[in-house]
Amino acid sequence: MTNINAGTILSTVESDTRDLRVTWADGHVSRFHHIWLRDNCRCPSCLHVQTRERIHDTYGIDPNIRPEAVSITDEGHQLSLTWPDGHQTDLPGNWLRLRCYSEAAREERRVRPTLWGSEILKNLPEVQAGDALETDEGLQDFIQKIRDYGLAVVRNLDCTEGMVEKLAGRISYLRQTNYGVGFDVESKPDPNNVAYTAIELKAHTDLANWESPPGIQFLHCLDNSAEGGESVLVDGFAAAEMLRQRDPEAFRLLSEVELPFRFIDKHWDLRWHAPTISLSLQGDFREIRYHAALCAPFDLPHDLVEPVYAALRSFTQILRDPAHEIRLKMGPGDVIVFHNRRVLHGRSAFDPNSGRRKLQGCYVDCDDAWSRLRVLKGENTN
Repeated sequence: MTNINAGTILSTVESDTRDLRVTWADGHVSRFHHIWLRDNCRCPSCLHVQTRERIHDTYGIDPNIRPEAVSITDEGHQLSLTWPDGHQTDLPGNWLRLRCYSEAAREERRVRPTLWGSEILKNLPEVQAGDALETDEGLQDFIQKIRDYGLAVVRNLDCTEGMVEKLAGRISYLRQTNYGVGFDVESKPDPNNVAYTAIELKAHTDLANWESPPGIQFLHCLDNSAEGGESVLVDGFAAAEMLRQRDPEAFRLLSEVELPFRFIDKHWDLRWHAPTISLSLQGDFREIRYHAALCAPFDLPHDLVEPVYAALRSFTQILRDPAHEIRLKMGPGDVIVFHNRRVLHGRSAFDPNSGRRKLQGCYVDCDDAWSRLRVLKGENTN
């Protein structure tokens, strides 16, 4: 990114009918609308000193407001404006530059995840459990890896039941679902989920049937002595990007057509409709919902049924291509942590008669994790 410290000095400012044109000492040009500048006044009459929340009426601002006087003050470190009612607004240059909304500045601020395929197995984003548990620097590195790659492998977590919840709790509160706060993943005699069997589990995202599926999943290996049971991980964003290039019509359908998902047992009936691939207005990936086991019968217009099946087949071919997945045999003390709405996970079948395979899991929401990361970086102080 641009070195903001070299570009926080205001050089010139010109007032136009609707906005101000600011030229910075490094040559960058920003344009700020008058109404935006008035709305973002930082004085105690407009912004609560403790909560830093607006206390003036944003929607009561005159849409045609224009400052009566504009000047550069504090040796170029501040923009000062006087409004028709006499109100004074002083905006620090560093604050203003960080919030420049030129197309170039907004492009720089876009979060760009690091996409990956099978090659990531040679250099997995790993952290030591002790670092994440005991130091803020280790925790920041841990969350940053999840943010960038959608994946982090934690090594050497104590193989005591409940330790995965302690690790997740370093980030924030745990997300409760119909499986509880924490859950055991092992072969059970009366399963209500195919994860609680020994059969192969195709790569999927969890809880696609929820309005807001959990963001980050933790899976801690306590025992994996059974034959088989390799973990499978796929970067859904990377696969979706390949689909966008390879089969644009399939990509369009999966990003526009909402599919029904449902989970039912004797206590729950959870349903939601959503696209397989969700995008921002800029076309960036927001989330992947892909779980055939939870798909309810498609409730679609007649002429969309076969094209949607074809689009899902096209996406599935990419997701299941060995070039796009990694397989690893977890050992006791390993924890796989991944962005559940980006990275698909699964496992190969295992023989429960040959040994035991037990994982413990839990979830944390992305809102909490990304907030924790920003606070650790000190971003909440600006």
